[in-house]
Order: sequence, then structure tokens, then C-alpha cells
Amino acid sequence: MIKITADNNILSKLEKNGVDLETIESLLPTLEKLGALSFVANNQQLLINLVAPLLVEPAPLLIPAVAGALDVGPAAFYLLAAALAGSEYLLLANEVEIPFVGLSAGVVLGLLLVPLTLVSAGAGVALASAKKN
Repeated sequence: MIKITADNNILSKLEKNGVDLETIESLLPTLEKLGALSFVANNQQLLINLVAPLLVEPAPLLIPAVAGALDVGPAAFYLLAAALAGSEYLLLANEVEIPFVGLSAGVVLGLLLVPLTLVSAGAGVALASAKKN
């Protein structure tokens, strides 16, 4: 993972977008006020068993995509959020069902598409606000 991250120059692309270690360090008090750090500390085992595999397994495919998005800037993350939200809307509006199961594809895939939309839009906002003039 570290080699892939280094090969894609993730850290230099983050710095180009205004996100450096000082910026990340300044966010820690806010995260603590919101209870995010305490939540992570109190639920380490749950996060390791449930969330980590979802991030580690696809990382070799996702890191180059994130690197490309960082090259473009916040607009790439906004575009991704719009595409994900549009996909969710189309699934719901057309009442698409999962074959042989009969469940609504919009509802089932919405469990993945809605959080990804929020994360992508949040990343775009974070990058836009971190930009240093």
C-alpha cells in the first residue's frame, strides 16, 4: 500500500490542494469536540473487523483513482458525488428491482450510494476549503 501511495504521489497532490500535516493537525481538536476520535477509540475492534476490509481490499484500485481526482481538484469529487446521487435517483425513479429477489435496487444500493455520495461531496468541500491562496 505504501509503495502504491508513493508511486501515485498522493502526499504531494494533497499538498498541492492545500492539505498538509499542519492542516490535518488543526482538525484534531474539532474531531475531538464532535466525538469522532472517542468513537474510533471505543470501537477499534468493530472498525478493524468491518470497515478496514472494505478499505484495504480495493485500495490498489482506488488509490490511482483518488490520485487522478486529486490532480483535478475538488471538481472531480463534486462530479463523482453528482454521478452517485444521479444513479441513486435513477434506480429509485425507475423502480428497478434486483432480479430473482424482488427487492428495490434503489434501496439496497442506496445503502452504498448515499454514504459514498456524502463522502465524495465532503471530500470536495474539504479540498476546496483547504486551498491556500
